Formats: sequence, structure tokens, C-alpha cells
Amino acid sequence: MKILPLSSITIPPDRQRREFSPEAIAELSNSIVANGLLSPIVIREVAGVPFLVAGERRLRAIHMLNDIGDSFHCAGTLIPPNHVPTLSLGELTPLAAEEAEYEENVRREALTWQERAAAESRLHSLRLRQDPQQSVADTAEEIHGRRDGWYQDSVRKNLIVARHLNDTDVAGAKTADEAIKILKRKESTARNVELAATVGLTFSSKSHSVHNAEAIEWMFNCPANTFDVILTDPPYGMDAQEFGDGAGRLGSFTHTYDDTFANWLKLMLNFAEQAHRITKPQAHIYVCCDIDRFGELRSAFTDAGFWVHRTPIINVKSAGGRVPWPEHGPRRCWEMVMYAVKGKKPVNLIAPDVITTRLTEESYSFGAQKPVALYVDLLKRSVRPGDKVLDPFAGTGTILPAAHELKCLATAVEMDAERYGICLKRLEELV
Repeated sequence: MKILPLSSITIPPDRQRREFSPEAIAELSNSIVANGLLSPIVIREVAGVPFLVAGERRLRAIHMLNDIGDSFHCAGTLIPPNHVPTLSLGELTPLAAEEAEYEENVRREALTWQERAAAESRLHSLRLRQDPQQSVADTAEEIHGRRDGWYQDSVRKNLIVARHLNDTDVAGAKTADEAIKILKRKESTARNVELAATVGLTFSSKSHSVHNAEAIEWMFNCPANTFDVILTDPPYGMDAQEFGDGAGRLGSFTHTYDDTFANWLKLMLNFAEQAHRITKPQAHIYVCCDIDRFGELRSAFTDAGFWVHRTPIINVKSAGGRVPWPEHGPRRCWEMVMYAVKGKKPVNLIAPDVITTRLTEESYSFGAQKPVALYVDLLKRSVRPGDKVLDPFAGTGTILPAAHELKCLATAVEMDAERYGICLKRLEELV
């Protein structure tokens, strides 16, 4: 043990630990006075100059003791004022110094996740200089004593986030796991921006297509693995051909298709099977439905091979809505959307399962018309520019402006001639 002047100790600027709790330093000072300093600080000498390797908390505590005039012992020796007991590790290599400092810090008081990430990154880099074959698993084994599972993943995450600690969003995360999520979101956004710029060079209303055809027949003839997302508002199987109340505004409108439960169930079973075939290995599907049919719809798509979310997405319509009992109320201002996944395709963002929309675009006098805002909200969760989206029950073509806004390639299929004409009109209006 060598006793050196406090002022002679040089603290390197790239220390692993950045944050020191004043309360913790004060507590350590009191312990040193009461019990003595159990371990001298560790230094390495470079050209005769002592550099701190391990024990910055103890060094700060000793400074505090000197400031208030308290004395302390170490190994039975009374330490003179303004001095500190040290152990020298000699001319340590940078790698040995880094290892000693890391071991000291993690054993005494936990580093912040940012400090630990930076420290593990430096340690791994130094190891690579020593051995270019050093793997993340090797570093994990040195740090944790194990190289499998969580231990290796933890080091890998820290090596990734350490490269981005100059990003205030990343550095401000509460944990390394949260920092990784922030990085993924930023990388996804950057890719989307790049894709949008690339796709935008050739993107126009001609990028979309509209077909006047029966949905299942058209899907049957469609090549497999074509679409990234299907978003549609099919028949509901609720005998819609027998009503047209539209909250009292659409008394002259009638549904022209067979919306009996038996016909709907047959239609949905075929739809689910074809939807699974023509979507890519990783895909999402959104299907508007009625509350009485959600169970059957979920079963049909589960049997077809989709991973169906247990509960529906709810769209709250801030204006309008149906009045099933015109003389008794209430006005029903919400509707359901079944959401299903193929191949565990990830979403772009975790969005709420309740959406509020308002039909602000021109009404085409069809009670089932969906607001563009709803389709944009749903598509944003799943698509990137250039993705292919399908609406096989296109109605008045809501999918077209929604996909166009997100620079996706839309295919709309509608069997009703009047609605098909409206789809074409909406396609012409796109700029």
C-alpha cells in the first residue's frame, strides 16, 4: 500500500461511471470514518503519474472527509489529511485497466444502463483488438460467466445501444430494452422515408387497379403470395337486404346482395381460404364485421391459418351511425374490425384498439361507406411505401385514397356496377 497526495491522482476523462449520488457518497464517507477504509483505491502508473483505475466513489468520499476535517484509518494506519491509500497495478494495458474498472463498478454499486452499455462496448472493442475472433458470446462469458441466452443477448443489446448514446432519445430511455425499441422505431421510420422517396419517383394513380368482379372468383384467379395487407368491409350476414334505414337518411337505398347468414358464412369461409393463399408469407388482414358474426369470422380465419386477435378493433364514428330501432334508439355509433396476422408479421407501431373517425369526404349515398381516415389509421399499422394492399369488397373505393396517401399499391375489387363506377371516379381524382 502506498499513501499518495489526493491532488496527485489523475482521473481519466473516459471513466465508465458518469453518475454519483451525493447521498451514497456521504453514506460511504460515514462508513469509512466508523469502520476504516477496507480497500485502498487502485491506480496504474504511467510515466510516474498515478491514474485512477478503480475506486472513484471511495476517492470522492475521502475528498468529502478532508473537506470537513475528518480522519480515517486503512489497514490500521492513520491516513494523513489530503492523502489517500493506493494499490498500484503497475503499467496496466488499456484492456487490463478497463477490465479492472468494470469489475470494480459492477461489484460495488450498479452502473446506470447507459454507463454499463458504454463500458461493455469499450471492453468488447479492446478484446477485438487483442483477438479479432472475439465474439459477443465470448465477451458475455467474461462479464457474466455465461455465454448463453439472456447473458449473450444482454451484451449484444448493450453493444448496439452504446453506438447511439449520442442520440438524446436513446440515451434518455429508462432501460436498454426501451432504448432498443426506440432504435427500432427510428430505423423503421428511416426505411419508410427512404422507401417513400424511392417509390414516389414512379408512384401515381396508375399504380392502383380497380376490377368489376365477384370477390371470391377474382381472388381464386389471383396469384399466390401477392398482397401484404387485406383491408375490407364485406357483407355482414345480418340480412341487410331487408333494411336501409341509415339513420333515416337512406330510405330509398337497398342492398343488392344476399346478406343472409347462410350465404355470408359460405362467403367468409371461401374468403378466409383465398385470403391466406394470396397474401405474402407475412401479412396482415383487417375485416369489418358485425358483433353477432365476430365469433364465426374469427373461427373461419383461424381455421384458414391466420393468427386472429382475440378481440376486435373498435371504430367510433363521431357523427352518424345506424338506428336499428328508429322509434326507440339508441343510435349505434361504433363498428368492429377483425384483425389477423399471417406469419407473425410485426406492426409498424403499437396503436390503440379504439379509433375515432368522422366521415369528412364526399358521401356517395351508400350507408356502408367507410371514412378514409379509418383505412389510413389501419394501414399505417401495417404497411410501408410500395406495399400491395387489397380490398376485395371495395364498395365505393375507400381503399384507393387511403393507400394512395401512404404510397401503397391498391387493388380494389367491386361487383356492383354503380359502386365500381364510383371507384373509378375516386381513382381519377387522385393526384
